[in-house]
Amino acid sequence: MNHESSALTGYKSIMGYQKFAYVLTCTLLALLIFIDPGHSQSSASDGEYVIGPGDLLTINFWQKPEFNVEARVSASGTIEIPLIGSLMVDGLTPTQLRDTIEGRISLLDVKVTQVSVNVKEYGSKVVYVTGGVLTPGKYNFEAIPNIWQIVLEAGGPTTTAQLDNVAVVRSGKDEKGQIIYVDLARALEAGDLSSLPEIHPGDTINISSTENAGKGAGQAATVSSPLQQRSVIYVWGAVTTPGTFSVQKNMDLLEAIIMAGGPSEKADLKQVRLYFRGVQQAEVAIIDMNKYISRAYPLPLQVHSGDAIYVPQKESAFLSTLSTLLSTLLYVGTTIVVSTFI
Repeated sequence: MNHESSALTGYKSIMGYQKFAYVLTCTLLALLIFIDPGHSQSSASDGEYVIGPGDLLTINFWQKPEFNVEARVSASGTIEIPLIGSLMVDGLTPTQLRDTIEGRISLLDVKVTQVSVNVKEYGSKVVYVTGGVLTPGKYNFEAIPNIWQIVLEAGGPTTTAQLDNVAVVRSGKDEKGQIIYVDLARALEAGDLSSLPEIHPGDTINISSTENAGKGAGQAATVSSPLQQRSVIYVWGAVTTPGTFSVQKNMDLLEAIIMAGGPSEKADLKQVRLYFRGVQQAEVAIIDMNKYISRAYPLPLQVHSGDAIYVPQKESAFLSTLSTLLSTLLYVGTTIVVSTFI
């Protein structure tokens, strides 16, 4: 009996020790996660924007608004903050920079316990757009989109823009000056933007224009943009007057095509494509207009500023069969979402 009692006591002691060790281990792990700033920041900054040279930062000190400052990140990746001085910020997220500033400022003024860091201008992710767009210039992005979305951001193509001859001039260290020619028109017609080259910070996108044909050096081409405003849609392909048009309130797909003079005799109204901006990526809807006209009421497909409509031409029977065969043999996944309507 004494032997059993002794064994039971020993068993309880072992179990008690294991429970204590388990609790102690969990506590230590929690403390390590809490005090390890690198782990805490990396977990909080997953997917967060990374600061780079050229970015304009807004830094606010909640308890001391007189310390508030806007600071441009220098080419060397640093900013200057009153009281603190120079800080290396290149490669940090706003959350990581906030934690760094809070740690520094608390040593100088214990009353300051909260700091906010926001990116006002994304200068490190700049792309230049020139040529046949409504508003050529420099454009900043939080995340650089594809070529077509950048063209739309620049006001869209002019009526004389040659989308089959778009030049991308690289600016990176390893490929500086390299020129890549892109047939954007073909990608749009195919409804597949996955083959478009990725655009890098500092790149220049130049869209050639028929207005420049035959122009000598020093001769400026006259820009004939139909509208100098952002509230526009783009209609091209097999329509009477392709180009850029002002968006009317509650305008639907059919009205937009009519505004472009209506479809031509060779238009394939069963494969009309509507390009629009999705939540995270460019999207394209393929619409059979013959069915749309009879079924759209009372819920027409409305178009919005920045949308683009492409009306393809009818193919001959031979080309149609060949296209279907090649599409089957050479099918590749697409990065844009394709939806078929009606």
